[in-house]
Formats: sequence, structure tokens, C-alpha cells
Amino acid sequence: MTTPEIGKLEPVGLRSIWPDEARDFTPWLAQNLDLLGAELGMELELDRQEVTLPGGAGRVDILAKQVGSGATVVIENQLEVSDDGHCLRLLGYAASIGADILVWVARGFTEYHRSIVKWINNTDSINIYAVTVESWRIGESRAARFHLVESPQSESGTRRSSSDSPNRNQRYANFYRQVAEKLRRSELPPVGRGGWRGKWRSFQTGHPPHFYSLGLEDVGEARAYFEARGEDAQVVYDALRERRAEIDSELSGATIEWQDGHRWIALKTKASLDDPEEKHEETREWMASNLLKLRNVIQPRLDQIMAELQPPATGDDVDSPTTNDEQETTQ
Repeated sequence: MTTPEIGKLEPVGLRSIWPDEARDFTPWLAQNLDLLGAELGMELELDRQEVTLPGGAGRVDILAKQVGSGATVVIENQLEVSDDGHCLRLLGYAASIGADILVWVARGFTEYHRSIVKWINNTDSINIYAVTVESWRIGESRAARFHLVESPQSESGTRRSSSDSPNRNQRYANFYRQVAEKLRRSELPPVGRGGWRGKWRSFQTGHPPHFYSLGLEDVGEARAYFEARGEDAQVVYDALRERRAEIDSELSGATIEWQDGHRWIALKTKASLDDPEEKHEETREWMASNLLKLRNVIQPRLDQIMAELQPPATGDDVDSPTTNDEQETTQ
């Protein structure tokens, strides 16, 4: 029996197969999302490629959808080792279109860029994957392979399955996205605490680490609240509590909770993530209007309290008085 000839597997440079990222690699990747999806553990469906974003936000290499959940997936690819330019563009695209999942494909990743990907995943703000691409040759045939190097991690340390439609984290993301954008337009910008995937979403007070927040609990309760945090949390909360009668009066008509353990002032209503979409719309409207109401009541008092907590100016911070001789010299 004749032994069949077995070719030698040899690595080859990416640009020997795809000389140009935009003209060669991006179209190939768009046609082979099943290979990338298999490595990520999710099914991807092409939406568009080379998508120009409004407002000068850039041009997305590939825009896809996760089959089942409908999550928006932004894919940024490069044929070289990861660099700051591609990293910045990827994050800019996510902010511009409200992406749910980011996929960064590169020849390799520096430890610095891997640390950025890990940090983003740990902030619980968005799912981001870092994937390397390799190219091989067997005789005259060519092959490519993806390798996942960074991904969102579950609490158990294993990669989350993204194939189910949709998971609870994505449902929270979908729920909060609309209300967060509405509050942003009302000049109440969100911050990373809580993240799109969590049960809570936080917004700026101008005095970090104190925040306004929204929460949707599994027990069937929605909350719009202010929470005092950090070293001066108890002092700030106590100062607000001294004004409780007037605050409660201005917040009349809502169910108000002063929670001493958490140091928060909350407005509450009945709601659940498992409610139908019609109820979600009602809950989002309640959250937006009540958080703005809470902000309008708390903010002037918080500004005053924080001003009073500022340390007095030292001699180094105050202009020393000039003598008569100095005045004459400067005049």
C-alpha cells in the first residue's frame, strides 16, 4: 500500500495572503464570520462592512449581529500587532453606535493592550474579545486560524457562552441603553460603575465618588436613588438626612426610602426584568423622570455640602498682601 504524500504545515506571513487590510482581509473576514464565531463561541451574522459612522466617528471594518440575541457586534481588524490607533477607534465605534460586543482581531497583542481588554471586561461595561489570526501553507494551499486570547470571564473564571439568546446580562444591557441615552440628553451622563451588563447603572453628580443610580432587582423592584460613597460618605449622608423633612416634602408622591446601611436615598416602584416589553417602557419612563426629579432635589444641597467640606485655603493658596513699597513698584 502506497503511503499518501503528507504536506508540511508551514506558517506564512498574513500579508502574503491578504496584502491589504481593507481591500483583502476585511472582505475575507466578512465572508468567513463562521470561523471567527466558532472561536468566540457565538453565531455571527454579517450586517455591513466598511460602515461610515455619522459625526466623523470613523469607519467600522465590520458590523455584525449575534444570531438570536440581536446584539450589535463591532469587529475591528488589523494585520499587524495591536496598536493604540486601532484600540482607540474600536472604543470610539462602541460609544458612537452603542455596541454590545467588541471583537478586536490582530496578528498579535501587546501585554499593554491585553491589559486594556481585561480592564474593560472587568468594569462590566461591555463584552470585548481579543483574537489573533494566523495563516498557514500546506503545499500550494493556504489556511487561516483564529485564536482567542482575551474574553469576558464569568465569576467561575470560565468563558461565558454567547450562543444562548439572549442571556440575562444582555437583557439588562438592552433595558438600560434607552433610558441611559435619554438621561444623557438631559445632561445626566452615565459613568462606568454598574455597567451596561449589570443590574445597576450610575450617573454623575459632579462630586465623585457620589452617584445617582438606577437599579432593577430580581425581587421585582425598580429604584432611582442617590448613593453617598467614599471616605466622606457618612458625612454627606448625615448632612442630607438633617434636611430629610424638606427633601421628603419636595419628593412627595413617590415611595421614598432612606437606607442608612447603604447611605442612599431611593425612590421605588414595582418592576422586573422579566416583565413584558410594554411594562419595560413604562419602567424606563418612571426611572428617567424620577432620577431627574431626585437630581433636581438633591443636587443643590449636595453642591452646598461639598463646598462646606472643602478644606480652607492655606497660606500657599492665598496671595500675600503687598506692601506700600511693592505697590509703588508695580504701579
